[in-house]
Amino acid sequence: MKRVMCYVVLVLCVIPLAGCLHAPPAGLTRGVVEIKDTWVWEGDHPGQSITLTNTLTGIFIGEHTVLTVAHTFEDEPESDHPITIDGRTLEYTIIADGWEGIRGDWALEDKPAYGDVIQEDYVLLKTTEPFSDFARLVPLEYERIGEIRNLYLVTRRKDTGEVKAIVPKRVNYGNDRKDITLDLPRWARDGFYFSGSPLIGTYEDGTLVLVGIETSHGDVLMEIDGKQRRLDHQFFILPAYRIPFDLIAEP
Repeated sequence: MKRVMCYVVLVLCVIPLAGCLHAPPAGLTRGVVEIKDTWVWEGDHPGQSITLTNTLTGIFIGEHTVLTVAHTFEDEPESDHPITIDGRTLEYTIIADGWEGIRGDWALEDKPAYGDVIQEDYVLLKTTEPFSDFARLVPLEYERIGEIRNLYLVTRRKDTGEVKAIVPKRVNYGNDRKDITLDLPRWARDGFYFSGSPLIGTYEDGTLVLVGIETSHGDVLMEIDGKQRRLDHQFFILPAYRIPFDLIAEP
């Protein structure tokens, strides 16, 4: 289930993609997986229930560690409620949950996109079974944003499950570079499981960098050259330097 946030007011500056685009680097799509979270919705009357499944994208950033977004989990992640990753039912423990304790009646559509809660839209899980095809990335550091080259949003098609690397038309950084949005080509705006999709780039030496993960999309008002302009179909990215990777201890 994808929640869309619209008419969000931000003050951003718009910066073209840095560097020249080349063929996708080796290892770009490694570890990108389909995640299914299934739960039972209980109605207001006895016996009224519906089994629902959220499908999203995640990325293994270690043999046992998967990163995805928090907003697709209808309830708090529970270790006795296995999730399905690329068709495998895996048990897990929780390393970090940015939305711990705030789900419930939370109405995402009615809140500002870059309020404190949205900025914590991540989940780090440690799976009991290993996942061999994990990504080899370094998380982006705030001070090194200007060094990023060759950005790709790596996501999965809804119809085939194929992993697809999409080159953004433009990346938009906030004035303090703590917020990131993307313009995607028109053909790439629908038909993908965007939630949790990693935004990956490179440093000049070719090192693969996890820039962030996609959390939502909608419209935004941006300040460009001193004037506010409405931009539609923006894809919001939670920067990697807001995610507590220091809590990870791979075996």
